[in-house]
Amino acid sequence: MRIKSAPFSEGTVLMPWSPGPHHDISGEVFVSVTDFLAESDDEARTIYETGFELGRTWPVMQGAVGLWLWGRPAERRGGSISVWESEQDMRRFVRWPVHTEIVRAWRGRVGIGVDSWRAERFDPDEVLTRAGDTIEQPHRRAA
Repeated sequence: MRIKSAPFSEGTVLMPWSPGPHHDISGEVFVSVTDFLAESDDEARTIYETGFELGRTWPVMQGAVGLWLWGRPAERRGGSISVWESEQDMRRFVRWPVHTEIVRAWRGRVGIGVDSWRAERFDPDEVLTRAGDTIEQPHRRAA
């Protein structure tokens, strides 16, 4: 996948695109950006490792268009930019038992911020630009 350039400041690591089973979608998509804030370097490392583990399941995740993982190690922040066929597909992933167990284990221990939106079509540059607007802001916990 070609992208112009990721609109993130220095210190942000963007992992390569991981396509899902619906990577060739031509219609509307749902995008979700997660932003985790750890209390310690050890917690941040564990969150990154967990993200990589979840990322390995991506090629078979129902409704998944694709995923970028991102991190700001110096700030102990990181997360994902996930693209789905629909909001329902994203919610199915959120309810997936593997995911819910991870959420339960970390609830109250780390800050979690989210942003999401619908796009008329999947344009990687547009998604990364909007995700960059979220990531460039100071961490904001989800309400």
